[in-house]
Amino acid sequence: MPGAIAYLKEALRTWKGIKSPEAVFVAACKEGRKPESAQAKSEVVAWFEWARRQRIVIAMSGEVVYTPDGEGVALHEMMRRYPVAEMSSVNYCFMLLAW
Repeated sequence: MPGAIAYLKEALRTWKGIKSPEAVFVAACKEGRKPESAQAKSEVVAWFEWARRQRIVIAMSGEVVYTPDGEGVALHEMMRRYPVAEMSSVNYCFMLLAW
């Protein structure tokens, strides 16, 4: 439910012409929707877990990931270099905008 409330708040702040906030809230509850920023963060976590399994990175601190040789690289740069094939391009764009 907190995700649905945050989704509704974001919708009210960013969408134009919402005729029924109740309908937006009910849809968010039924479909488990989250605000774009939460979706982006979960995409980052998913990318990091995938990259760590592939041994591309070993750690992350804030917006920096560390390669196996200890080099710190900006998260968005590594995500650009090593995209996850399953990640949709729309989610990838939202994720980069959120960071």
